[in-house]
Amino acid sequence: ALDARAVFSTRFPPRQVSLRPRPLARRATAPDDMVGIGPVAYEMVVEYRVRETGFYTGQEYVPGRGYRPDSGARMFQIDRVTRKVSLSRYAIDLTPVTNSQYAEFLKRSGYEPRQPENFLKHWRNGAPVPGTEDHPVVYVDLDDARAYAAWAGKRLPTEEEWQYAAQGPNAFRYPWGHAIRPAVCNAGETGGTTPVRAFPDGRSPFGCYDMCGNTWEWTESERSDGRTRFAIIRGGSYYEAKGSYWYMDGGPHPTNFAAKVLLTWPGLDRCATIGFRCAAELA
Repeated sequence: ALDARAVFSTRFPPRQVSLRPRPLARRATAPDDMVGIGPVAYEMVVEYRVRETGFYTGQEYVPGRGYRPDSGARMFQIDRVTRKVSLSRYAIDLTPVTNSQYAEFLKRSGYEPRQPENFLKHWRNGAPVPGTEDHPVVYVDLDDARAYAAWAGKRLPTEEEWQYAAQGPNAFRYPWGHAIRPAVCNAGETGGTTPVRAFPDGRSPFGCYDMCGNTWEWTESERSDGRTRFAIIRGGSYYEAKGSYWYMDGGPHPTNFAAKVLLTWPGLDRCATIGFRCAAELA
């Protein structure tokens, strides 16, 4: 009976992808823990690794034909998307949100996730491990990050805001310049996260810390085609799985590199290598 009802067509019909609107969070000026940027217009070049999931849509990869045959890109190679971007004036956090900041949020807000699986899994007895208070908070999903941002009167940065804050007006490939350098970011030497201000020489042109390595960061980039939800993360992380392109991208990455994360459920969306920082519109 199942075989009789089965559809064996290999058609790959396109599905319309929609971007979730970002929430509003307006401030008159940038506080001390943020930096004001813009307004600015720039050419945004985004690099990503070709995978079966596609990137901004799910249609780039065609089963049986490969990845966008007209582009020349092949599976697991790096491809690029270029577009013109205009940003109004905005503020962005100088550092990722830390464990201690997130603990203060929980204390004052009483926030509890609807699905608690793996929430703050790296904490012990409901508190950050001593000595990691100023490390970036991880094991938070997109909604956990949004809840903190809303409580703080902020929101998550868009991809466009995050990238410009990281690369600056000269489109630096890394926050500090055009070439990778040792000892200016957390590239995994310690085997875990590091304090968010541990690498002052790795700051972006706007003074933002940790925009390369340490942890990936959520952005306000959630999209859905009615069947699949996903978001884009930025910055790279301390951990890099070695040995195969099939593994999730890891390690420090250029300011314009992006990775697509399929959103399944909080217990999987929360992990040890994704944190976040906040942003807001400026009047």
